Amino acid sequence: MIRLCMLFILSWALTAAVEGVAARIFFGIEKKDQLLLLLVNTVTNPAAVLLSQLIPAYTGIPFNAVVLAAEVLVFISEGVLFRKCMIWQDKEYGPWKMALVLNLLSFTAGLIISMLL
Repeated sequence: MIRLCMLFILSWALTAAVEGVAARIFFGIEKKDQLLLLLVNTVTNPAAVLLSQLIPAYTGIPFNAVVLAAEVLVFISEGVLFRKCMIWQDKEYGPWKMALVLNLLSFTAGLIISMLL
């Protein structure tokens, strides 16, 4: 249980830091949108971590398949929320590009850190 709690905290902190900085640098989002990004990550990140830990442990479904499915769900959720709640010049693709880029960056950072540990 302690391991899972630490995983939640570390994963959320890494995601919030990487995505917050990347959103500002690559997409120029404003402070109020930074808060939205933080709130969205506070919901989606723990859900993805919980799914990726519990489903393989109790169902036998491969970890990588669960992680892929969880990341796709996170991407869709974040894209929808960014599109509805942020102001975009390119409303058609902008929020989806941001959701994709930010998730790829934070996932890659997490993968690198987990390989180093």
